[in-house]
Amino acid sequence: MTFTPLDPLESKTTRVSDAALGALKREIKNILSSYVGWYDPFCELIQNALDAVEARAVQELSAGNSENYKPKIDIIIDLDDNSLTVSDNGIGLDKEKFEQFLAPNFSFKNGATRGHKGVGATYVAYGFNYMRVSTRVPGFQASGRIIGARRWLNTDGLVANPKVEPDDSAQLDSAFDSTDRGVSISVRFDETTHPKRLDWIQADTAEKWGKILSIKTGLGSIVEDDSVEISIQVKAKAKLTEIKTRGTRYLWLHKSAAKTGRIRDLEAAAEAIFKKHGIGRRLPDKYRNLDFVYDSWSADELANLLAGSLDAEEIEILKRYKPTVSVEFGFSAKLWTSFNEGLKLRPAYKVLTAGIQMAANNMPQGEVMLIPLQRNIGRQHQIHFLIHFENYSPDLGRKGFHRELSDFAKSVSKTIADDHLAKLRTYLKANTGVSPDLVRELKIGEWKREMLDHEKAKPLSLTSEHFFKPSERVSITSAPTREQDVIALFNQLVAGGVIRGISVMSTNERFTYDGLFKIAFDLPVELYVYSAVDNPLGVPASVATALQGQVTEPRILEYKFSLDGLVEDIDSISKNINDVYLCVVWETGQMYSEKYGITSLLMPENADQRQYHGVTHILTDIETGARNCELIVLSELIESLNDQDSTADRQREKYE
Repeated sequence: MTFTPLDPLESKTTRVSDAALGALKREIKNILSSYVGWYDPFCELIQNALDAVEARAVQELSAGNSENYKPKIDIIIDLDDNSLTVSDNGIGLDKEKFEQFLAPNFSFKNGATRGHKGVGATYVAYGFNYMRVSTRVPGFQASGRIIGARRWLNTDGLVANPKVEPDDSAQLDSAFDSTDRGVSISVRFDETTHPKRLDWIQADTAEKWGKILSIKTGLGSIVEDDSVEISIQVKAKAKLTEIKTRGTRYLWLHKSAAKTGRIRDLEAAAEAIFKKHGIGRRLPDKYRNLDFVYDSWSADELANLLAGSLDAEEIEILKRYKPTVSVEFGFSAKLWTSFNEGLKLRPAYKVLTAGIQMAANNMPQGEVMLIPLQRNIGRQHQIHFLIHFENYSPDLGRKGFHRELSDFAKSVSKTIADDHLAKLRTYLKANTGVSPDLVRELKIGEWKREMLDHEKAKPLSLTSEHFFKPSERVSITSAPTREQDVIALFNQLVAGGVIRGISVMSTNERFTYDGLFKIAFDLPVELYVYSAVDNPLGVPASVATALQGQVTEPRILEYKFSLDGLVEDIDSISKNINDVYLCVVWETGQMYSEKYGITSLLMPENADQRQYHGVTHILTDIETGARNCELIVLSELIESLNDQDSTADRQREKYE
């Protein structure tokens, strides 16, 4: 069925003046500015399809035809065409709704649906330069497209707004032609859209996309629904892959783990054994050496679980929004790392991480937040919370949850982690940390050889005697505020001779670590020898003499603003403490104290432990005292050079 080209904006006003059009344009821009997530197009199209099939299921039930209705959603991700199509056999759009649904803030939905603020369809229509919508209902069917809407929105001046024009070309989803009723929507991506390229994350199969969408969109429903048949097709480099699944459910890692235990079952078993055998009796094997412990609590159960720890505002949130809290606690952070690596997406890209995932309207929304633990910090990377609020929708688009709900989620997660999950650690497998990894070691060796070859092929040298005149000051005038400031200051101190004998090599961004360096004793030996007055960053004379003229093989160098950053990388298994030889930071932070000790070399009595010039501290294992890596803490180095005696006293107080 054809139709006269229609203007979606006429649904807002019967007479579109220049002033009114400008106001509508600003209104649409405000809507689009609220959509900042990479997966927002997927979220909007999938949530609309889910709402549509649920609405039809209600209708069919009322008509006594529910047994004959099979809800179905088809998702086509065409990486070659850079397009996304989502089709459903839901309630469809009749003629009136077809003409109105793209208007800003115009919605046919109610508070029971996933998105009911009326902005999603406008985002889909005007956020892209190609959008096609097809509908089929009894007595009406139509297919139209809107071209160049995003460009129009970004064009200054009085330019006619794009219209929805009839489109009789073949459907991007050919299966929609055989659907009795429903809607199919397609969008294409380009340099003006977000995202620009669907192949950016390098997910190229339907299986990978199935997992991703079960984490990021309404396919990951909080309340499982087995009634909907889901088809996902992915076209990549002319190859088509497809998966068909039944039901929508959030992707939990514990569901596919070998050995898990529900928290309330563990607690009940422990109580039963205590009553029968008293203290000291171990739980049966099925409750020990688990990969995960997990559970979920309703609002009423949370009130009992957290009795005494909730303040008045949190109690009010429990009553008003009926939050449910689900959690899985894994024996190691590498469970999440392994999942992300198994998807084989772009390097370092993470789809699922530990932390707090907020949810509303029966779907995950927004980015994962860090659990604000103050002790046992490493468990931030071993626990994943999913917190769902009823009777609530985030602000326009997916900008975020109100502050009181975010604070509630952080507070509740911290309390559950500290007061309840901490007691269950003994039921999990022992986390032995990162075991020796031959593959990792071989890659590091290859990286070092590559950088040595680069150094040999393209050496950098400046040897004129007319340069390197000492200015006796650094050019940086204020304390660092971020990592790049730390890098700049460190290199100035090396070039200025404050730190001597460190040669920084070129590196590349595709490797895990920040860089490589060599330790060189190729200057006159007296420049390296420790002197409390003239050279307080030096090494013992015996070391300088024994190593005179020597240059080491490349070693791994890390830069961080705070040592907390390195601790987080190690806890998340993204880096291995055994690989890092030197870490340069501005400050130590606090997190290291959970697992590590620090020996200060800025105290004269410890100066003989310095192995090469400039090192200020040694990071050690808190239990064995073994050396983990060397540190240069720039704030404390500068403080010491300015006032050695007072700094030494403060170092003793801080580290001893």
